[in-house]
This record gives sequence, C-alpha cells and structure tokens, in this order.
Amino acid sequence: MVRIMLLFEFIYLGTIVLVFQLVDEEGGGPKKLLEIRMLENVEAIFGLHVSHNVHVESVASRSNLVLVACGFFDAVISGKGGHVALPQHSIDPILEASNMIVSLQQLVCREANPLDSHVVTVGKFRGGGAFNVIIDSVTIRGTFRAFSKQSFLRIKQRIEEVSTLQASIQRCKATVQFINPFYPVTANDKDLHKHFQNVAGDMVGTQNIKDMPPIMGAEDFSIFAQAIPRYFFFLGMKDETKEHLKPRHSPLLYCH
Repeated sequence: MVRIMLLFEFIYLGTIVLVFQLVDEEGGGPKKLLEIRMLENVEAIFGLHVSHNVHVESVASRSNLVLVACGFFDAVISGKGGHVALPQHSIDPILEASNMIVSLQQLVCREANPLDSHVVTVGKFRGGGAFNVIIDSVTIRGTFRAFSKQSFLRIKQRIEEVSTLQASIQRCKATVQFINPFYPVTANDKDLHKHFQNVAGDMVGTQNIKDMPPIMGAEDFSIFAQAIPRYFFFLGMKDETKEHLKPRHSPLLYCH
C-alpha cells in the first residue's frame, strides 16, 4: 500500500495516516482508536476491502448506504439432562434450540418488510458430547443485520422475545446476551464520494470505477463515522485468467 501511495504522491497535498484494522471481528477496535485520540487531527478516513466479485484493477463503491448495521448475540438454552431411553424424565435443550432457530428465521420472512432487507443467522451451535445423552444446556451464537436503526432495534427486541418465549413452550429456559459493540450502518459521505471518483479515476481509470448496490455485510469501520467523515470501497481481486477466486472469509481464499 505504501509503495502504491508513493507512486501517486503528486496527488497528495497533506499528511496521510495509515490505520491497520484493530481487533478484527471482535469489535471495538475503531472505538479504542477514537478514545485515545489517535485520529483527532484526521479530516477524512477511507477504508477498503478486497472483493472476489470485482475485477482486478477495478474498484467499486457508491454514495450513501454501503453496508448494514450488525449485532451479535449468544443464547443459552437450559433444559434437564438424562438418558435418551427415558426422554420423559428429561427436557431436551437441543430440540428446543432447533425450534428456536427456525422461529428466528420467521422474523425475516414473516415480520420484516420484504423491501427492507434483514438478516438473522445462527452460525454457531454448541452442545452435546455423546449420542445417547440428553444434555443440560445448549449455546447458540448468531448475528442480525438491517439497513435502518429502527429495523435493527426492532429485530434485536424480537430476538430476545422469541428466544425466551419459544424456550418456555418446551419447558426450557433461555437467556440472551447481546455482544457489544454493535456496528452502525456504513454510509459513504457524498462529498467524499466525488473525491474518491476523481482520485480513483486518475489511478485506475474512470472505466474501472464500478457502482455497486448495498450489501448485507458489515464493518467496524463504520464506528469511525461517529467522529470523522468516512468513505469505504472495495478493491477488485477477480482475475478470469487464473483459478476461480474463493469468496471472502473462505479458508481457501488467496490473493493473486
């Protein structure tokens, strides 16, 4: 990155600060940087992410909404352990957690406006160690996402309501913990969008600047927006002359 910037140093009329992503995927990195005032003299901040959908030598972005607000939750479903041969003496938390996951999906398909995109996904399910034992508890972890603050807070409330009420139907108990900090919506500054187009046009050519739709991904970069005008874009990695590039976050992803 530094080498590329030096090639175009004639463009810059000021001081550039390089910030590497801190505490990635755990949240709070940008907040820590703001708290220690590391960026207090910065007038604007730019962030980038590689993309397997955008051709190499191209960049993609848009004005205003780019990425969603994102939150995370843990739910512990407690039942009563026992032997699978005597289910009447047990309360199965695995069965209840399975029903809960299905119910959480209905928040998107039956409660959300189809024109207002939402995501609720449970990506982690931990419980059980033997095929013939009904365990005492199960832990699930998931994420929820929306493009507006109102929708985000509503779905957060419903996750807790559905989880606790669904558990009671199966005679279980559920506790839900939301993991802070939440990521705000990533929305690009309109003036910086024009600046980005001008600078990117000089570097890669205007024909290689692609307009992109908003996507349901999220970024802790959005936390910087609380203090600094911000802009986020994607750097193309797709090269059709080489092996198919795996998606972001795939363990098989590699950079050409």
